[in-house]
Amino acid sequence: MSLPIALIVDDPAPLINVYWWHLAATQGREDPVLPTGEAVARSIPVDFLSDFTDLIARWEISGKFSVLPYPAGLGSIGDGWKGCDRRDLARWLDLVRSHVAPRMDITPEILTHARALDLDRMTLLPENERDWAQHQSAATLTPYIGYALQLLNEVGLPANGVTSPWDFGIEVEEEYQRAIHTAMKAVNGRGQTWYFLHQSSDLDPQSRVVHREDDEWLVSIWSQVRDGFWSTMYEAGEDKSYIESVASYYLSEDGSSGRLTELKGAGTPMVLCTHWQSLFSNGRRTGLRALDEVCRRIHSVWGSEVQWTRCSDLAAQVAAGEFGR
Repeated sequence: MSLPIALIVDDPAPLINVYWWHLAATQGREDPVLPTGEAVARSIPVDFLSDFTDLIARWEISGKFSVLPYPAGLGSIGDGWKGCDRRDLARWLDLVRSHVAPRMDITPEILTHARALDLDRMTLLPENERDWAQHQSAATLTPYIGYALQLLNEVGLPANGVTSPWDFGIEVEEEYQRAIHTAMKAVNGRGQTWYFLHQSSDLDPQSRVVHREDDEWLVSIWSQVRDGFWSTMYEAGEDKSYIESVASYYLSEDGSSGRLTELKGAGTPMVLCTHWQSLFSNGRRTGLRALDEVCRRIHSVWGSEVQWTRCSDLAAQVAAGEFGR
């Protein structure tokens, strides 16, 4: 049996660079900068998504792709927001529907990945979603997750799982788990679902069933491969040797070393977590080029020994006892 491999892409949002909004909030300025002093790109153009869809088609990549339903608290992806180019928004959503969703699961990364949204007043709260979540219960988390699922449904992108912005819900994880199960069943009629919150440096499989009742289950999918492309935001290297060096964290040219080699040797599904801004690399797109090189090496070294897999399919395998705990 081929070993599953899945790509998790966190933080995609139409047009905006959610990392700009994160740094603007943490730095308290309207012109946030990277640690290098370089200005952060405020937007990510639609043609970058087109480049990404070309890559996943070329290598037949599967996994998970987040879509922020209410990005940075600006407005819903169905209605748009002030200053939003509606034609570009429509193009972005159409590309996800037609070229990403056929290969990768779509999930909300809850709602804003910024300040939490007050659903009663439809105004932003002082706390970001990570901090707000840590003192919530299933009763308050369920409608919050449900609204995120609803917004994705309205643009034709139904979700079968949930992604946590930052470590959303980690301090109230049992409440969070109940909320995910309840919201997914109520909004999308799914009793079998999964979520992504945890990462681990262990070699043993960490994904696990956290709830089971009759034929219903909830699986926690863990990533055990850190984001090796993150540094491309801060580094100006763009030549072939730089791209190869970034790729080698994942897999060497001959397959003898790299994090993926370690996991394959342990028989552990390879779940790679990266971020939209990591692949964009502040406009240089070196992260995306490095991902292309990683995929080329995987194909060259292992071929059919590994199988690109949706997170929902991996969750079903975990629930069936094939992998994980």
